[in-house]
Amino acid sequence: MTEDTFRTIGAIIGLSAGIGLMLAMGFSGIVFGALFGAGGCVSGAVTAEKLHAWKNQKGE
Repeated sequence: MTEDTFRTIGAIIGLSAGIGLMLAMGFSGIVFGALFGAGGCVSGAVTAEKLHAWKNQKGE
């Protein structure tokens, strides 16, 4: 898979994790949804990029 695919999948997983964390912490509303969702997307995408780089480095 390409790095873009990893990044997209990571962002989607991060979004759902961020929203899940928000609900687990008892927050609700559009502002908290935007903050937790955006934070989850960014952290998920960055983590997926690092995973892709590590996977490709290890395979060489």
